[in-house]
Amino acid sequence: MNQGIFGIPLVRAFVLLLLFAQPIFAQGYGGPLTIQGLDRTTLHSASSRARGGTTIGAQGDAGMMFQNPASLVTLKGIQISLSGLQQYVKTEQTQHFAPLKYYSNFSLLMEGLTGRIPNPWAELGGSNAGDTVQRPFDAIGPNWSRSADKAIPLQAHLAVPFAVGDFRMVAGIGFVEHANLDHFYQHNNVLSPSILSQRPAPTPRPPNDLNPTIVQWSQQIRSRKGSIQGYGIALSGALPGSNISFGVSGMLLKGNTDDFERYVGRGRLTFYTNYFRLDSVYKRVTRTGTSEYSGRELTFSALYAGRYVNVGLNVRPPTTMKRSFSTSIESDTTGIPARRAVKGEDELQYPWRGTVGISLLPTENFRLGLEYDIRPFSDLIYKSTAGTETNPWLSSSILRVGAQYAISSWLVLMAGLRGGAEIFEAEGNPIVGEPVTHRIYTGGFGISYGGARMNVAYEYSLAKYEDVWGSAVSINQEQRHTIIADLSYDLPW
Repeated sequence: MNQGIFGIPLVRAFVLLLLFAQPIFAQGYGGPLTIQGLDRTTLHSASSRARGGTTIGAQGDAGMMFQNPASLVTLKGIQISLSGLQQYVKTEQTQHFAPLKYYSNFSLLMEGLTGRIPNPWAELGGSNAGDTVQRPFDAIGPNWSRSADKAIPLQAHLAVPFAVGDFRMVAGIGFVEHANLDHFYQHNNVLSPSILSQRPAPTPRPPNDLNPTIVQWSQQIRSRKGSIQGYGIALSGALPGSNISFGVSGMLLKGNTDDFERYVGRGRLTFYTNYFRLDSVYKRVTRTGTSEYSGRELTFSALYAGRYVNVGLNVRPPTTMKRSFSTSIESDTTGIPARRAVKGEDELQYPWRGTVGISLLPTENFRLGLEYDIRPFSDLIYKSTAGTETNPWLSSSILRVGAQYAISSWLVLMAGLRGGAEIFEAEGNPIVGEPVTHRIYTGGFGISYGGARMNVAYEYSLAKYEDVWGSAVSINQEQRHTIIADLSYDLPW
């Protein structure tokens, strides 16, 4: 019976193919740079972020006009608000390989260790490829790490209360960072075809030496830097004689990024029945360019503010984000680069999204908030330049918990915890369709004097997941330290 490359019968591999053939959403080897980062929308308010990202029950914070516009009605005067962010990010990947049954030296080659092994057959004058240790043609190792810092303004807001008859209303205008599109991914042992993958089925081992399996071995890197800004207005009003308020906000979204991709050929692997051979190749492909983003965002919110309980919701209707890109491609397989330019446009069609939450006030000095952020991203539609429509993202719902305690009239302490979720799953995920998740721990304080107030928040997160193949694992980590500060001033109204 024909065996798979991991000793799995070919018939069983075919059955697995029928059982598990379905779209797979995994970072894996990375893939091309298209819409990465567009799921990472920004929370603008420092006080909200210090409370785990909760917004229901917040008082007098113009920084939340595009997250929870109904809360604007709690402003007691004209407010000017500014905020900024400092972020430290460390990303790394560590790879481990186990020996293959029929190709024992393969794991050592992938981990860059074959240089430590003597070649006994070469010493004896032999040249049998099946007994010769295969060695890399470069000094690229399997692991990497990268650190990046970022300092940016987050928002600038102006909110003004006014009255229309018995209706008390507040209007706002502002600028925010809508989404942080910074992205980096690297894999130093990309195999094409991916012979180590177990889904949808293992790769069968060559039945004889006359029909070997040929695999391209490469390093691939992709990087994106930039953000999307939002420019918009908000309006909030309270029903006369009630504790119910409503709000709506709208933004025009504009942004741009610098995009980079690199492919470095490391060799060509030829797998025979019981041994493999590595041959040198020379191939370099570099893609550099820019992407321009445009779209709109509407938010509707409602809030009930009782003495001990506040209940609210925020709803965002479907919208479209368009990306226009211009890329220069430099290919080199002979030592003489060839260049060409590519332009195109793709788009994302976002589904309905929303947040529901409750805020409890057991005492005048203490507030506890719970919110549930619903992100049905599996319904999101990506339309490529060629017009093909797919659903590339995974859905997730995020719980946010936050609390604040007023020590005095001028000092407030805050802390919280919220979930974080990617829009992809880990390679070899035991539960198909479950996205990578992590936790974000938050804390901060607010101080006020007269009409001025400053809030400072700190966030820590460690997103860690493992891509698992038949005989290999890639441990991926992204660690973030974030400091957010905002300053606001109220003018009497």
